[in-house]
Amino acid sequence: MILKKDRPLIALPVDDKNLEETLKTVKEKPVDIIELRIDQFERFDIDYILEKVKLVKDYGFTLLSTVRSKEEGGADLSDEERLKIFQEVIPDSDIVDIELLSENINKEVIEIAKKEGKLSLVSYHDFEKTPSEDEIQSIIDKGASLSADIIKYAFFVKNTEDVGRILSVTYKNRDKNLVAIGMGELGKLTRVAGFFFGSLISYTFIGKSFAPGQIDVDKLVEEMRFYGLKI
Repeated sequence: MILKKDRPLIALPVDDKNLEETLKTVKEKPVDIIELRIDQFERFDIDYILEKVKLVKDYGFTLLSTVRSKEEGGADLSDEERLKIFQEVIPDSDIVDIELLSENINKEVIEIAKKEGKLSLVSYHDFEKTPSEDEIQSIIDKGASLSADIIKYAFFVKNTEDVGRILSVTYKNRDKNLVAIGMGELGKLTRVAGFFFGSLISYTFIGKSFAPGQIDVDKLVEEMRFYGLKI
């Protein structure tokens, strides 16, 4: 998949519950990417996971696979268990997401993705606050040093200054492939307007939200079109 620069891509995180019904519903909507949250699955045996991976691909979606660490909202899996899952799903994925702070395995995951000709996304989540401008810049620089294709950062927004800081730093680094997210009610603006500042992907939901402040897909598309984006 080629990252588009003319409009934001819309990604829908899903787990394994009622997956086919969700995919049938989403097929009728302008969703570009299915983020498979493997860390939220009921089972972690490889055959079961690959069955769900194949289902997403059979519906023709771009597949972003992730096995989020416990520290960043995922399952209580060891790095070794997570790496084994990554090794199995990367060949059938289009993008793989690994956390910046998963230092024991992130370099290897990115290397596997490159070897398989897939895109790598390195992510950072802070569910409590938005860090300083210098700290956000440091996150971007560290992600770039790993040679990841995409750098994603998501911070909890407490006030309008947090929103401005996220968007300002993103705009200064707009030559990179970034995904900038403000979580929480006040962060919703970043999910709609972030594209104008250099953020390439907006995450949405149908029925069940995976992060605070996500906007339902129909509402998100409506808002984006209101601001002149051709979704």
